[in-house]
Amino acid sequence: MRIDNLDSVAPEEVQFFAGNTVYMKVSRYWHEVPKEEYEPLKIKILNLLVQYSSSKVILNRLIKSLGAYVIHTIQSEWTTAIQDIISMFDPGTVSGLEPSTALNLLFNILTVIPEELESMHEAMSVVSKDKQVITGIIRNNHQAVLNLISQVMQASQVSNVIKEVVLKTLNAWLKMSLPLSETRELLVALIPYSNYALLCEPVMDAIRTAVTDVGTYNIPNTVMDFVTQMLGLAPVLEEAQHANDENTASLIYSLFTSVVECHSRLLLQHALQPEHRATVVQVVALLLQCAATPGQYPTDETTSNIPFAVWFTIQDDILTFEGEQQAELLTIFQPVYLKLVDTFILKSLLPPDNALTSEEKEMFRCYRQDICDTYMYAYYVLRGDMLSHLEVHLKDAVVKMQRDPSDWRYLEAVLHAYSSVAETVAETDNFYVPRFIQSIPQIPFSDNIQLISVALTTLGAYADWLNYHQDHMHHVIPLMVEGLVNASLVGAASQALRDLTLECPLTISPFSQPILTSCQRALEQSRLDSAETERIMTIISRVLSVGKDQPTIMTYLNATLTPYISRLSHLKDLMGSGLSREQHSELVSLLKLLSCLARHLNLNNSSLEDEDDDEGAACRHSQVLSGEPQPLLLVLQQLMPLLSDIAVKAPTDSEIIETLCKLLKNSIGTLLEDCVAILPAMLEIIPQIYEASLNSSLLDLVKQLVVLFGRDGNQEANMSVLLRMITTTTLSRVSADLWNHTDTVHGCLALLGTTFKKTPHLITTHHNHLAPMFHLGNSPRHSLSSFSDVLSALCKMYGDDLARTFKSIQSEETFLSPRVTTQQKEDFAKKVLKNRGNKRRILEAVTDLALIGRGLAGTDYGAQTRGFH
Repeated sequence: MRIDNLDSVAPEEVQFFAGNTVYMKVSRYWHEVPKEEYEPLKIKILNLLVQYSSSKVILNRLIKSLGAYVIHTIQSEWTTAIQDIISMFDPGTVSGLEPSTALNLLFNILTVIPEELESMHEAMSVVSKDKQVITGIIRNNHQAVLNLISQVMQASQVSNVIKEVVLKTLNAWLKMSLPLSETRELLVALIPYSNYALLCEPVMDAIRTAVTDVGTYNIPNTVMDFVTQMLGLAPVLEEAQHANDENTASLIYSLFTSVVECHSRLLLQHALQPEHRATVVQVVALLLQCAATPGQYPTDETTSNIPFAVWFTIQDDILTFEGEQQAELLTIFQPVYLKLVDTFILKSLLPPDNALTSEEKEMFRCYRQDICDTYMYAYYVLRGDMLSHLEVHLKDAVVKMQRDPSDWRYLEAVLHAYSSVAETVAETDNFYVPRFIQSIPQIPFSDNIQLISVALTTLGAYADWLNYHQDHMHHVIPLMVEGLVNASLVGAASQALRDLTLECPLTISPFSQPILTSCQRALEQSRLDSAETERIMTIISRVLSVGKDQPTIMTYLNATLTPYISRLSHLKDLMGSGLSREQHSELVSLLKLLSCLARHLNLNNSSLEDEDDDEGAACRHSQVLSGEPQPLLLVLQQLMPLLSDIAVKAPTDSEIIETLCKLLKNSIGTLLEDCVAILPAMLEIIPQIYEASLNSSLLDLVKQLVVLFGRDGNQEANMSVLLRMITTTTLSRVSADLWNHTDTVHGCLALLGTTFKKTPHLITTHHNHLAPMFHLGNSPRHSLSSFSDVLSALCKMYGDDLARTFKSIQSEETFLSPRVTTQQKEDFAKKVLKNRGNKRRILEAVTDLALIGRGLAGTDYGAQTRGFH
């Protein structure tokens, strides 16, 4: 051990290296230290602590070394370690150290001991069983430590710098779940120290650790009494606010937030008791006060965001009560949530233009999103009362804007609140929502782009409600249609109208003509970004899918798609000489545009999932009632040669191939078995692309085809050949390098698992891949479940062949990790074959073998992994 290098004349770098080596040896490689060296090592470390008491960097290593030493020896060799350390570094008796230095050293050591135990456990230097025993031994010394802390905190001659260290020691010991009944008196005595800037944070940390410990759930009365005493922090908070001390205020608010989050149900139970209700109301009032912190977030204040999570927790727990108890709690807390709505409307007001930096804008955006979420929680408590309250705000905001069009931010904040609760408002509401929808056309927008954008977004959010109230559709369609042809509003308008067409496919049909006309104008006139163009294509596809005959649809599609397809063809021609970054992005965007069309242009509502139903066979075709083919099929038949050329020219371009696969998958999902017309083209390009790139997106596409055509007598042979190609290519290319092809391995196993489940006959003709298949057992953890599914299916189908395969490969050195012995491979084979009908047992066997191969068997991580599966 390099402890001799810790010589005062050695360079500091050498001293640090030596100190770190000692620490690593004691903490991680204790088993290499002979027992006869334990006592000399302890003495040496203790002497060096005194010697280097003024060298902070080296001292830290030595303190941690002593902490690790205590962890390893406190069970038997040094059972009185805590008491001995307290005595050794007693400021009144220790020699060679100033009292303040001795105290600092003592409490740093006492802090490190519990911290080091946790660190060594995480590093697997201490196993869980030993950790529990050691923790118990250390905890048995807590009273001596608490008494020492109390004495030092009361000592006026001890500086706040030392007291800060003392409080950190307290927090470290509290994390060992010390009983609140034994620490409460000390913690209450610490409250006045929160007045000191240096001590406020460690005091709050210590109280938080104690009151939120898991053990406190069993002592509700003690917790409630302590929370009542914690309200003694209110004067400290008031003083901090008067002094504009945001840091102290934030720390106190954070503490009460943690208390409510941890003990919300307990507080609600006590709120039902008249003698405790005032305490609960006062705690919640503090958090409401926090939310209402004056000023603009985040420039003037960064405190009001602290209790966001509390409002969810309270409402969630209120709703777990039943009957009269819930009614009483709602009566108590509804005024709180109404006040919260008022507060958040004020706090969510947009700041003046250019008032925030880009970073501050992002912070404020997230802040508003949190407010948005909290509005939803408030709605669950308030229900119609919240909509009534918002209606009052809406009327006031409209009046303000009528007086002064520049005073629009209040109205924008109210619309934002309406938008936030749209998803939670019951579709049966026939009072407040209709009044709101009807009021939109009456709002004096004064060509205010930001305000109109918010109004559009809000209307889009009520798409689901509008689907059940189509008589109100005429109030919203005009604003959306007009927005589409306004370059400044097309983003919000396309978003709102897309939501509407997705939620209201039938009720929007009477408005199809103005919608389609505006969409066409938007595509022709505006310079749209790709997201806006995709949304408009979605709108077009959804509107054309209802109530239109095929000639009408094809006429509109030809006019709409021709410019895009021509541009795509031009970019395809340029691929031979190489595309610029802009051209490449444009090509991908065009494929995404066509993918939107493929997903949403559907005159039949059947989906691929219907095939799982025994009675769903008739739904596997997608022809319209007239017997004519789907318009999408007509488009794809013209488009496939172009798509094939693009795929062949860019087989290794992952972005292009993934987008193309999504386009084809959407097409199959819409057309179902009628995509057989383009199947030859797909079967031609899939092998070329997969052999060139091993792109996992193709595996999802193949899985879709196998499910759809695997039992089709005309296509079974093609599906079998396709599977053979995938299996052969995957096994030959990735077996030796699984970790660089994790997505491909996972996708291949998922494909095989689905095939065995739905179309096992496709694989019976080529089970000669059994041996190479087992090399996929080396795959990453997230693929183990898929591998076990495949293995389970193989057991059922090829039990005898599988047994012979196990026997032939278990002696191969390349099969699995070198850590796995031949005997362990044999045990694995026996376990799998014995449990061939039990998927859970096979998964356990696969997981156990994988952990052995990675050297993780028997570790806490391994146990967690096994439990996870």
